Amino acid sequence: MKVYLVRHGKSVAPAKDPSQPLSEDGREEIRHMARTLANMNLKVGIILHSGKLRAEETALEIAEVIKPAGGVKEAKGLAPNDDPAEAMEWIDTAGEDLMIVSHLPFLDNLLEELLRPAQAEELPSFDSGALIGVEKVGEQWQIFRQLGPRMIY
Repeated sequence: MKVYLVRHGKSVAPAKDPSQPLSEDGREEIRHMARTLANMNLKVGIILHSGKLRAEETALEIAEVIKPAGGVKEAKGLAPNDDPAEAMEWIDTAGEDLMIVSHLPFLDNLLEELLRPAQAEELPSFDSGALIGVEKVGEQWQIFRQLGPRMIY
């Protein structure tokens, strides 16, 4: 089982637009990442997002290219300050690989929960538009992939 954790792309400042859609730079970075993921033949059953506009737009941009069978869905419990317990339940019961598009500090907290305690001290950071792939090997989760906009140009 693989889970891809993605931080939304760069968004416009709240003062410019309170709904904080993706900026043009953020949208282009996500499109580039999506093409890279397609070239890697990445497949997921579904992409879940927090419901915030920047996360939804990020999920849709990626889905347009990698075409998850289950599509893109908003899921409760993925907001910036949510407890990762609900997401852990989805991960534990998912029958296929999935992608979660969310925010900080939620993604940091979810990654720490997945990797605890083995790798918790050495966690990578989630820049805007970054992806961290984790895979369950036996009973332990481990990082197997890390991509970010600056890594794939």
